Amino acid sequence: MYYRNLLIAICASQKWTKLLKMSKTIFLKKRDWMFVYWEIQTLAAIIDITFQKNFIFMTKSKIVNCLIFLLTISFLSCKGQAQKAAPKQDLKDPITIIQENEKKSTEKQNDNLGELISTISFKVKTDNKKDYEDGFIPWASLEKPKQDIPNLYNKDEIVIKDTVIKIIIDYPLTNQYEFSLTSTNGFTRQQLLLEISNHYFELYDEEEKTATIKTIPIAKRKTMYNRNQTDGKYGIWGHDIADLVLDEILVYKTTGGQIVLSLNIES
Repeated sequence: MYYRNLLIAICASQKWTKLLKMSKTIFLKKRDWMFVYWEIQTLAAIIDITFQKNFIFMTKSKIVNCLIFLLTISFLSCKGQAQKAAPKQDLKDPITIIQENEKKSTEKQNDNLGELISTISFKVKTDNKKDYEDGFIPWASLEKPKQDIPNLYNKDEIVIKDTVIKIIIDYPLTNQYEFSLTSTNGFTRQQLLLEISNHYFELYDEEEKTATIKTIPIAKRKTMYNRNQTDGKYGIWGHDIADLVLDEILVYKTTGGQIVLSLNIES
């Protein structure tokens, strides 16, 4: 930086317009040029004396060549300093990030939601007795709930009699998603499954629209099969909707009487 200002001052004091323009083009952006103006005015007077004393025996062409050489060195030096000032940051391994997030998810506490008043389980009847001895898959799909509803256990049972509820979705999210539902007749398993599935699709869509780091398509995932973490509104990590199933719902009642639902989602 010193050489640059020094040489610009020399150029200005000797009225070498061509070389001055070259220096401006190489080293300065438009917004910087006005700041250098006053440096040139101050340094020019000092450099005039030095120039006349030390370079009087050099021809103009030799001085120009010398200045161009020094300008080039100064440019490369500044470029090297800029690169050194921005060291490459170490990135966490994606698998490690997923493991850490899964651990946090299993350790979450719902004490702040109020009193636990009931638990609603979801299971789907199946003929696959080899894997499911009791004939029931202990969860329902969030990706394709309509395929499971015909065999959903007690799908039409009213499991919540209250007419207004709040549902919290926090898996696999960095920032939780909340929504409210109203029903004059209360809520059945079928209603809850369909509504929760719809909102999962909505929040995944909103995440993709607000993220700068986009979801890597499954076919292009090389180092791991899991969904990469994105940086949208909810910070979704680790799982596509196809991975997610609804295991059970925990029903809480706040001190103010509000009904809040927390979801146990498996993947």
